[in-house]
Amino acid sequence: MKEVNIKFYGVGYNRAYQASVVIYDDSNRKVFNGVTYNGEIKVCLRKEHVYRLVSSFMNDCIDTNIYIGNNCCYCFRFRNSIIVENNDSNQVTFFLTDYYYDNLPIERGEIILWPK
Repeated sequence: MKEVNIKFYGVGYNRAYQASVVIYDDSNRKVFNGVTYNGEIKVCLRKEHVYRLVSSFMNDCIDTNIYIGNNCCYCFRFRNSIIVENNDSNQVTFFLTDYYYDNLPIERGEIILWPK
């Protein structure tokens, strides 16, 4: 058995807005069912085996196979997650969708949070 760290970039903070994760072995038996914390889970899996990873976050799903070899960290990114690359503390990034149409992103526009 080997401890494996699985990371999901762009998900929430602490326990808020986390991804749900289910891992199946090569016989399609469920070996893990849980939720990430700070976008990460740590799980012990058998080395040199293939596992199916199914995770969901905000109506998005990742369904993939992972091979447990020498690597001990696997990283994934959901399509609708937001990753801010700079450390500018004055910048805030939002993922906006249309109120009437699910998963329809708003790509342009201006939002006024409060008057000057």
